[in-house]
Amino acid sequence: MGYQVGSACYDTAEQANAALASSQVGANLMQGGSVVVVDVAGVTATSITYSYTPLGGTASTQTFAATPQPCVLMGVEDAVVIGWGVAAAVLATYALMFLTRGFRDHGNA
Repeated sequence: MGYQVGSACYDTAEQANAALASSQVGANLMQGGSVVVVDVAGVTATSITYSYTPLGGTASTQTFAATPQPCVLMGVEDAVVIGWGVAAAVLATYALMFLTRGFRDHGNA
C-alpha cells in the first residue's frame, strides 16, 4: 500500500510528504507585512518543516504535521479485474446471440 499526493502514488509516507512539500518551494507569501520565500528545511514521515526567508532578512522555520492519504488510484490488479468483467460480458452476449440464432434457425427448418 502506498501513499498518494495529487495524481501519483509513493512507496513511503516520507516520499509522499517530500512530494507534497516540493510543491511549495519558491512560493512568495505575505507574512507579518513582508514578503517571504518558502523553502523546505526537512521532511519526515509525519511532518514537514518549512523555512521562511524574508527579502533581506533572517530565515525562520515552522513545522507542520503531515499525514499523507493512502493511495486510491487504480493499479494493474484493478485493470485485470475490470478486463475480465468486460471479457465475460462480451462472451455472455456472444453465447446468447449464438443460442438465439440456433433456436430461430431450428424453428424455421
